[in-house]
Amino acid sequence: MTEMDGQQWEFLIVLALFGTSIILLIADLVLKRFVKNWKNILVIEFSVVFIFIGFYQYQNRPLIFVLPDNFSKEYVTVVYNVDKENKLGINDFTLWKIIQVPENGIIFTSSNINETLPRTEFKTLDGDYYNSKKNQKIFIKLSNSKIEQNGNQYDLRTWRLGKGSFMISMENNFEDYKAKLKIILEKKASR
Repeated sequence: MTEMDGQQWEFLIVLALFGTSIILLIADLVLKRFVKNWKNILVIEFSVVFIFIGFYQYQNRPLIFVLPDNFSKEYVTVVYNVDKENKLGINDFTLWKIIQVPENGIIFTSSNINETLPRTEFKTLDGDYYNSKKNQKIFIKLSNSKIEQNGNQYDLRTWRLGKGSFMISMENNFEDYKAKLKIILEKKASR
Protein backbone atom coordinates (compact mmCIF):
# COMPACT_ATOMS: atom_id res chain seq x y z
CA MET A 1 0.00 0.00 0.00
CA THR A 2 1.43 3.41 -0.93
CA GLU A 3 0.97 6.66 0.87
CA MET A 4 -0.99 9.35 -0.94
CA ASP A 5 0.44 12.82 -1.15
CA GLY A 6 -1.72 15.94 -1.17
CA GLN A 7 -2.19 15.99 -4.95
CA GLN A 8 -3.71 12.53 -5.07
CA TRP A 9 -6.21 13.39 -2.32
CA GLU A 10 -7.09 16.59 -4.13
CA PHE A 11 -7.77 14.59 -7.30
CA LEU A 12 -10.12 12.23 -5.42
CA ILE A 13 -11.98 15.16 -3.87
CA VAL A 14 -12.35 16.88 -7.26
CA LEU A 15 -13.57 13.62 -8.79
CA ALA A 16 -16.15 13.12 -6.00
CA LEU A 17 -17.39 16.71 -6.31
CA PHE A 18 -17.61 16.41 -10.09
CA GLY A 19 -19.63 13.17 -9.83
CA THR A 20 -21.95 14.70 -7.24
CA SER A 21 -22.45 17.78 -9.43
CA ILE A 22 -23.40 15.65 -12.45
CA ILE A 23 -25.94 13.66 -10.38
CA LEU A 24 -27.48 16.86 -8.99
CA LEU A 25 -27.66 18.42 -12.47
CA ILE A 26 -29.46 15.37 -13.84
CA ALA A 27 -31.88 15.39 -10.88
CA ASP A 28 -32.57 19.09 -11.46
CA LEU A 29 -33.22 18.55 -15.18
CA VAL A 30 -35.61 15.65 -14.43
CA LEU A 31 -37.49 17.82 -11.92
CA LYS A 32 -37.78 20.67 -14.43
CA ARG A 33 -39.08 18.26 -17.05
CA PHE A 34 -41.95 16.95 -14.87
CA VAL A 35 -42.67 19.89 -12.55
CA LYS A 36 -43.46 23.12 -14.37
CA ASN A 37 -43.86 25.52 -11.42
CA TRP A 38 -40.46 26.82 -10.25
CA LYS A 39 -41.76 27.29 -6.67
CA ASN A 40 -42.62 23.59 -6.46
CA ILE A 41 -39.16 22.69 -7.80
CA LEU A 42 -37.60 24.89 -5.13
CA VAL A 43 -39.70 23.28 -2.38
CA ILE A 44 -38.80 19.76 -3.58
CA GLU A 45 -35.07 20.54 -3.82
CA PHE A 46 -34.96 22.18 -0.38
CA SER A 47 -36.90 19.24 1.06
CA VAL A 48 -34.40 16.76 -0.36
CA VAL A 49 -31.46 18.79 0.99
CA PHE A 50 -33.18 19.07 4.39
CA ILE A 51 -33.77 15.30 4.48
CA PHE A 52 -30.11 14.57 3.69
CA ILE A 53 -28.89 17.02 6.35
CA GLY A 54 -31.34 15.60 8.89
CA PHE A 55 -30.27 12.03 8.12
CA TYR A 56 -26.59 12.97 8.52
CA GLN A 57 -27.26 14.74 11.83
CA TYR A 58 -29.34 11.80 13.10
CA GLN A 59 -26.50 9.37 12.33
CA ASN A 60 -24.06 11.56 14.31
CA ARG A 61 -26.03 12.20 17.50
CA PRO A 62 -23.54 12.61 20.39
CA LEU A 63 -23.43 11.11 23.87
CA ILE A 64 -21.44 13.75 25.76
CA PHE A 65 -19.67 12.89 29.02
CA VAL A 66 -18.82 15.96 31.11
CA LEU A 67 -15.83 15.36 33.38
CA PRO A 68 -15.53 17.00 36.81
CA ASP A 69 -12.81 19.60 37.53
CA ASN A 70 -9.31 18.12 37.86
CA PHE A 71 -10.51 14.68 36.78
CA SER A 72 -7.53 12.37 37.27
CA LYS A 73 -8.95 8.91 36.58
CA GLU A 74 -7.60 6.95 33.64
CA TYR A 75 -10.89 5.23 32.75
CA VAL A 76 -14.54 6.21 32.43
CA THR A 77 -16.96 3.28 32.55
CA VAL A 78 -20.69 2.91 32.16
CA VAL A 79 -21.96 -0.16 34.02
CA TYR A 80 -25.28 -1.36 32.58
CA ASN A 81 -28.07 -3.53 34.00
CA VAL A 82 -27.58 -2.36 37.61
CA ASP A 83 -30.80 -2.69 39.63
CA LYS A 84 -32.27 0.40 41.31
CA GLU A 85 -30.19 2.83 39.22
CA ASN A 86 -31.47 5.56 36.90
CA LYS A 87 -32.00 4.92 33.22
CA LEU A 88 -29.92 6.89 30.73
CA GLY A 89 -33.07 8.12 29.01
CA ILE A 90 -31.88 7.57 25.45
CA ASN A 91 -34.41 6.63 22.79
CA ASP A 92 -34.82 6.98 19.01
CA PHE A 93 -35.79 10.65 19.36
CA THR A 94 -32.83 11.70 21.54
CA LEU A 95 -30.70 14.15 19.56
CA TRP A 96 -27.94 14.35 22.19
CA LYS A 97 -27.42 13.30 25.78
CA ILE A 98 -25.18 14.95 28.36
CA ILE A 99 -24.04 12.80 31.29
CA GLN A 100 -22.10 14.14 34.27
CA VAL A 101 -19.25 11.78 35.16
CA PRO A 102 -18.78 11.23 38.91
CA GLU A 103 -15.36 11.69 40.57
CA ASN A 104 -14.63 7.94 40.45
CA GLY A 105 -15.36 7.76 36.70
CA ILE A 106 -18.01 5.04 37.03
CA ILE A 107 -21.58 5.59 35.89
CA PHE A 108 -24.17 3.03 37.02
CA THR A 109 -27.40 2.65 35.08
CA SER A 110 -30.28 0.21 34.86
CA SER A 111 -30.35 0.75 31.07
CA ASN A 112 -29.36 -1.88 28.55
CA ILE A 113 -25.98 -1.56 26.79
CA ASN A 114 -27.81 -1.02 23.48
CA GLU A 115 -29.26 2.24 24.84
CA THR A 116 -26.63 4.56 23.41
CA LEU A 117 -26.00 7.13 20.68
CA PRO A 118 -23.79 6.75 17.57
CA ARG A 119 -21.02 9.16 18.65
CA THR A 120 -19.28 9.66 21.99
CA GLU A 121 -17.58 12.84 23.16
CA PHE A 122 -15.78 13.83 26.34
CA LYS A 123 -15.43 17.37 27.58
CA THR A 124 -14.33 19.21 30.70
CA LEU A 125 -16.51 21.59 32.68
CA ASP A 126 -14.56 24.40 30.98
CA GLY A 127 -15.85 23.19 27.61
CA ASP A 128 -12.59 21.66 26.30
CA TYR A 129 -13.40 18.65 24.15
CA TYR A 130 -11.18 15.60 24.08
CA ASN A 131 -9.81 14.47 20.67
CA SER A 132 -9.81 18.12 19.59
CA LYS A 133 -7.00 19.74 17.64
CA LYS A 134 -6.97 22.54 20.22
CA ASN A 135 -5.45 20.45 23.02
CA GLN A 136 -3.58 17.23 23.76
CA LYS A 137 -6.49 15.54 25.58
CA ILE A 138 -7.47 12.25 23.95
CA PHE A 139 -9.67 9.24 24.58
CA ILE A 140 -10.05 5.80 23.08
CA LYS A 141 -12.93 3.37 23.40
CA LEU A 142 -12.01 -0.02 24.76
CA SER A 143 -13.97 -3.08 23.78
CA ASN A 144 -17.32 -3.68 25.46
CA SER A 145 -17.05 -6.32 28.15
CA LYS A 146 -19.00 -8.11 30.86
CA ILE A 147 -18.54 -8.72 34.56
CA GLU A 148 -20.35 -11.36 36.53
CA GLN A 149 -20.75 -10.52 40.20
CA ASN A 150 -22.95 -12.29 42.78
CA GLY A 151 -24.90 -14.07 40.05
CA ASN A 152 -25.61 -10.81 38.18
CA GLN A 153 -24.25 -10.07 34.73
CA TYR A 154 -23.21 -6.46 34.08
CA ASP A 155 -22.30 -5.04 30.69
CA LEU A 156 -19.48 -2.52 30.58
CA ARG A 157 -18.56 0.19 28.12
CA THR A 158 -15.18 1.73 28.96
CA TRP A 159 -13.07 4.57 27.59
CA ARG A 160 -9.49 5.37 28.47
CA LEU A 161 -8.51 9.03 28.83
CA GLY A 162 -5.06 10.50 28.44
CA LYS A 163 -2.87 13.29 27.18
CA GLY A 164 -0.57 13.34 24.21
CA SER A 165 -0.85 12.73 20.52
CA PHE A 166 -1.59 9.02 20.71
CA MET A 167 -2.41 6.30 23.24
CA ILE A 168 -2.13 2.54 23.52
CA SER A 169 -4.18 0.46 25.92
CA MET A 170 -2.63 -2.66 27.42
CA GLU A 171 -4.91 -5.63 28.13
CA ASN A 172 -3.37 -6.38 31.54
CA ASN A 173 -3.99 -2.79 32.73
CA PHE A 174 -7.64 -3.12 31.76
CA GLU A 175 -7.94 -6.48 33.54
CA ASP A 176 -6.58 -4.85 36.73
CA TYR A 177 -9.17 -2.11 36.32
CA LYS A 178 -11.96 -4.69 35.86
CA ALA A 179 -10.86 -6.41 39.09
CA LYS A 180 -11.26 -3.06 40.90
CA LEU A 181 -14.68 -2.66 39.30
CA LYS A 182 -15.73 -6.05 40.68
CA ILE A 183 -14.84 -4.88 44.18
CA ILE A 184 -16.84 -1.66 43.71
CA LEU A 185 -19.84 -3.64 42.40
CA GLU A 186 -19.63 -6.03 45.36
CA LYS A 187 -19.64 -3.10 47.81
CA LYS A 188 -22.56 -1.54 45.95
CA ALA A 189 -24.55 -4.81 46.05
CA SER A 190 -23.95 -5.23 49.79
CA ARG A 191 -25.58 -1.87 50.59
